[in-house]
Amino acid sequence: MFLPFLTAFIGLVFVWFEKRLPALTAVAITVAILMYWFHFHATDHLNISL
Repeated sequence: MFLPFLTAFIGLVFVWFEKRLPALTAVAITVAILMYWFHFHATDHLNISL
């Protein structure tokens, strides 16, 4: 669960230095990681069918 925080922090650093495209890429990677993490845990560990 460390990886989403790392990518979000990297995106924040890009925003701080006004790099728009790398910041949006970092946010997209963060969202993708969180979606995968939620889907994995919601389906396998909680036995919920999505």
